[in-house]
Amino acid sequence: MVSESNAEGMMSPEPELKSVDLKEINENLDSIRRQLDELQKEQELEKTPDKLGWDDIAQELVGAITFALPFIFTSELWDVAKDISIERSFAIFLLTLGVAYIFIAKSRIGNLKHEDLFHVPKRLITVSLISYTISAGLIYLYGINDVANFSTLQYINATVIVSTFAVMGAIAVDMVT
Repeated sequence: MVSESNAEGMMSPEPELKSVDLKEINENLDSIRRQLDELQKEQELEKTPDKLGWDDIAQELVGAITFALPFIFTSELWDVAKDISIERSFAIFLLTLGVAYIFIAKSRIGNLKHEDLFHVPKRLITVSLISYTISAGLIYLYGINDVANFSTLQYINATVIVSTFAVMGAIAVDMVT
């Protein structure tokens, strides 16, 4: 038997209802809620600033070594280390620390947590200690001080110059990763 609306050639305004399994819909909604919760947790973790940890120390070591190593083998650097005064070497040291401070404390590169030790950023302390130690160690390890015939003062100058690159490398690798 044909309904009156179909007999007249008109369609019924109500769509045809299918039987729907409410249990399946609820399961799908629960699954979607769980996925949304996981996405929110991941997003919150991404926004959380990175605290200074052993992974950061390792990254700083890699950056310092990678950026310092090529420079210890250049005779031009040896000549500069022999010719500059201790005052200029100290100025380079301060300039390097100043630029490092700006990168670490004031730039918005990376998602780093601001942690201080005696009003000095911890990352600046670790980057400096690692970079200057690595630079002095590499110069000694490869015997550059003997090859270039450095005096103690020239050895310090060479360490300061090489550390300029090591500090920037340590910061770059730490901030990028």
